[in-house]
Amino acid sequence: MQLFYGVPEDIEKWMSLVTQVRWNFPGLETQKKRHEHRATVLKFMGKRQAIGVKDENEIAGVMLFSQGHNMICCLAVAPEYRRRGVASMLMDEALSKLDRTQEISVSTFRADDEKGPAPRALYEKYGFVADELIEEFDYPNQKFVLHPIGAERKDRQLAINTMVREISSILSDCEPSIYMYGSSVLNDFRLGWSDLDILVLTSKQMTEEQAKMLVRLRQAMLADEPGNPYYRSFEGGMLTLDAFFLKKTDRVVYWGTSGERITDSYAFDSFGMAELTESSVLLYGRDIRKELKYPAFHELYADVKHHYETIRKYAQSTGRSFYSFGWMLDIARCIYTLRTGKLIAKTNAAEWAIENNICPDPDALRYALKTRRSPLEYKDNKETFDYAETLAEPIQRFANVLEKELKTHICE
Repeated sequence: MQLFYGVPEDIEKWMSLVTQVRWNFPGLETQKKRHEHRATVLKFMGKRQAIGVKDENEIAGVMLFSQGHNMICCLAVAPEYRRRGVASMLMDEALSKLDRTQEISVSTFRADDEKGPAPRALYEKYGFVADELIEEFDYPNQKFVLHPIGAERKDRQLAINTMVREISSILSDCEPSIYMYGSSVLNDFRLGWSDLDILVLTSKQMTEEQAKMLVRLRQAMLADEPGNPYYRSFEGGMLTLDAFFLKKTDRVVYWGTSGERITDSYAFDSFGMAELTESSVLLYGRDIRKELKYPAFHELYADVKHHYETIRKYAQSTGRSFYSFGWMLDIARCIYTLRTGKLIAKTNAAEWAIENNICPDPDALRYALKTRRSPLEYKDNKETFDYAETLAEPIQRFANVLEKELKTHICE
């Protein structure tokens, strides 16, 4: 068998294979859709991003890959050539042409799909890690990612996948939907500073025993893997859909920075709702995000005002903590939200505030941004925490700017 780069003269045999396996590929069910796919293949051939494997004059397998998006787009192997190394030949060639210093992605079938085991095993063999649940052509799929060597993101995703597996196992009879939102999905997670924000919504109330197991879960996982730096970072709530949407009391498990507990309610502010609606990822279960509405401006305004009041009350003095720098980033983000009605990552908000000369103490904001970008580099730096203790006045001056913004936007 021989690898080849597709040219227009190959299109009939190429599409013959595609037609043969079309029932395994959502988006190829009708003649019209296959005609559209044919045009796509020809475009990829023109860019030398369509490869195949031939056995004499027969095409045994085909693949489309995109260098522009650094992804594998389509992989198909004729039934009689499966388990004969065809897919591996295609994968080896595609990966040699894609940028291994960046994430490489592919979409494939979910774990509970009968078509899933073979392609998922192939991608896992090459080091791809299961990521968010998605839909393509109205069909449930899952994103897989090949991370660069040594990428922190890979270790984090493996920890997320383990946590999701444990939670979904405990709540298996409650039909959980599990979401990740916040800094991790906004590409702003910083190990040593950031949290892993998680939300679990169930179709029915969990039992007391299930709640107790979830309360103990973070500690149990840390006991099994004491060197894992991620399990202690998970924070969020676990409750029923009704309790979440209608704000009813419920049996709720809460994980926070200071501990975990069973309670009867879980407050989700407009910032969290905006992130859940606009940028969260589904990790398990049924997706209910279409039922959500992005918060109205008055809701965002109310929560910005609450942040402002908290800053005025609790940031009159600062301690030797990264969270002292966090006040500066929070203010920048609040001002951005008031001006745009949108949310962005805290790092991006600080960069935006510096670029637009919004902060009266730009050096303090730059220092906060520097520590935010590399907290592990500064975690034992005495000078950093000496400086953190001096931030109260810069924070309050920046809060003055936020106060003016609140007055400017009060009628909107």
